[in-house]
Amino acid sequence: MHPVEHPYPGTAVTATLFGLIVAAMVVSAAVLLSVDDAVYLKQLIEDSGPVQLVGQTAIFVAFGLACLFALLDSKRSSDYLHLSYLLMFYALREADFHYKVSEHAKATQFKRFFSHELIPLYTKLFLAAIVILFLVVMYRYLKKQKPVFIAALKARLPWALFAFAWAGVFFLSQLVDQVPLFHNVTGQVFEEIFESSAEVLVLTAMILFRLQAGHTSRENAATSVT
Repeated sequence: MHPVEHPYPGTAVTATLFGLIVAAMVVSAAVLLSVDDAVYLKQLIEDSGPVQLVGQTAIFVAFGLACLFALLDSKRSSDYLHLSYLLMFYALREADFHYKVSEHAKATQFKRFFSHELIPLYTKLFLAAIVILFLVVMYRYLKKQKPVFIAALKARLPWALFAFAWAGVFFLSQLVDQVPLFHNVTGQVFEEIFESSAEVLVLTAMILFRLQAGHTSRENAATSVT
């Protein structure tokens, strides 16, 4: 039987963090939508702009932390190793690496990529191997972590709440990207804000998990002493 975990940090800190991220999203949207110069607006929200830079920095820091914890945390090293692999793909995708695998088709457009006559067979095999390994790692990681996440969500642990928020914001970013109604400058503004915010939520969830784990360890140690 697993010991009961008490949420750490407390409700006030968790709500404040949520509020700051939401406020940053709202302010960013208001500022960007107030820009009249379409060329300047695109510079702000595209690859080298500050909006994407914030998100890409956050997700690469999260990847680095996962690698670090895989080395330092012997209890969870395997979990962190799997997570770091998944975050690596997340980071590369947000850095638009899938556009650079081939000039003929995006690496994420599988049907077009694998059927394209101008893409060499070795490139297709390379991508196939990477995708298969990614799916295997993701399946094993999610299978193991699903009950942990559900229990943490029921206990309202901050890291789980932020992970759940990430799923919602990431879904919104993909929804805006896929719905033709939003295929305009305004839609692109919201898409980039959602994507960047989702990456910040990933990093925040990772940091909160470490704080929760440390707090739970100290509580358990104190209980065993008494």
